[in-house]
Amino acid sequence: MINLDYFCAKYGQEIADKADKNTLQKALGVLREDGVYAMFLWLEDKDKNIRCKMLNLLNENDIKKFLSPDSSNFPDEFKQFCETLRNVAQDIDKLLFLKKILERTLTYALYHAKVKGEKNVEQS
Repeated sequence: MINLDYFCAKYGQEIADKADKNTLQKALGVLREDGVYAMFLWLEDKDKNIRCKMLNLLNENDIKKFLSPDSSNFPDEFKQFCETLRNVAQDIDKLLFLKKILERTLTYALYHAKVKGEKNVEQS
């Protein structure tokens, strides 16, 4: 059995180390309100570091095998990435799985960033 929550927590921590709380809140809001594709478009414009970390998450072997029939990687190049994302979106189960993984990861990143911010305030 695969513990997918481990990957969400791992990448959530990595994302929080490179992103601010407001950006994470906005990315999570776009994901919840407008969907996976909209969130990646928004991140491409606002914070490519988060998008790259999310790409690394999706390219984890234990995750990509659920999203791609041949377990191929999500490409770095944005146009090809969008094409791969559209292919995943053709299967509603895969799309909902993808959204859940991304939402959990961003939620963990947001909480991690809040804790990091509170510790910085306490140290001041």
